[in-house]
Amino acid sequence: MLTDRQKLILKAIIEEYVSTNEPVGSKMLTEKPYLTFSSATLRNEMQELEENGYLKKTHTSSGRIPSDIGYRYYLDHLFIRDDNVSEYYKYADEILDNKYLSKEDSLKKLAEFISNLTGYYSALIKSASDSAKVLKLEIVPLANNEAVLLIVTSAGEVEKQKIYIPKGYNMDDLMKIIAMFDSAMYGQSIYDIRDVLSKEASKPRIRQMVDFKDDILNFMIKAFERFMHGSTCDAGLSKLLNQPEFQDFQKMQKLVRAIDNIELKDYASDITHGLRVLVGAENLEDGLTDCSLITLPYFINDTEFGTILILGPTRMNYRATIPLLEYIARSMNKLDKR
Repeated sequence: MLTDRQKLILKAIIEEYVSTNEPVGSKMLTEKPYLTFSSATLRNEMQELEENGYLKKTHTSSGRIPSDIGYRYYLDHLFIRDDNVSEYYKYADEILDNKYLSKEDSLKKLAEFISNLTGYYSALIKSASDSAKVLKLEIVPLANNEAVLLIVTSAGEVEKQKIYIPKGYNMDDLMKIIAMFDSAMYGQSIYDIRDVLSKEASKPRIRQMVDFKDDILNFMIKAFERFMHGSTCDAGLSKLLNQPEFQDFQKMQKLVRAIDNIELKDYASDITHGLRVLVGAENLEDGLTDCSLITLPYFINDTEFGTILILGPTRMNYRATIPLLEYIARSMNKLDKR
């Protein structure tokens, strides 16, 4: 158990290291007005914190840096949210209040905003809704031989695909086949669509239109698979790779590979834990041992929800990052009815 003095010193070291990315020594700590201890006392306390696993020593300096255990203790017992981050909330509001943006575009812009502000990798992962149903299948003509096919669900999701009309057919043929699918699919759960599609595609009138049938069915099957698995808007991988911790090429490779391996949809499937922070080795994915991963659920309405995810170095600015994510999560209901 840490003494009050050790808690104060550990907090000071972590917040200084987050700010500077430089090992922290006793001389720097004496410059803190709230640490009115001698250099000898500070050195002794730092030594004890190191022996107990809260700090570690680098090879290049006599200063210390936090360990994963130190960060965990800080997050569980010493962390205080930075009120100054509230000045950036208005920029999130500009995105969320923009009625001209679709939900998907809003999620993309929010991911970019979070990444630009923090310098970390961010993702907004939208969960699939168990109650989502097909509302509309629509064709939008572009030219004599091409059109855009739209699928709209009750969860507000839209998938679009350009369809080319093969020789021997015309736009009327395409409109008729889409109308037949639209009638059969309306009100159906996205989980039942594969059976509906198979049944409709076997009808003689549709079966004759082989080229259309294959193109349209392939698109719709893939679209409904995406609906069932949820969608992800992410940004900022290049910004994360620019962090000092990842300038080593091997570390960079491992990090990129780890992000590719992360099943982001898994983080959206469990929304019962609230705010979660995994520090360093708490991330089981190889390549993320120098990272902290923060996840926080959000709710647009009763059927639309998901997770905000951010990945940065363990030397993350938790004090500013966490309240920013919390504000955005609280404000996501502004996207309802969008």
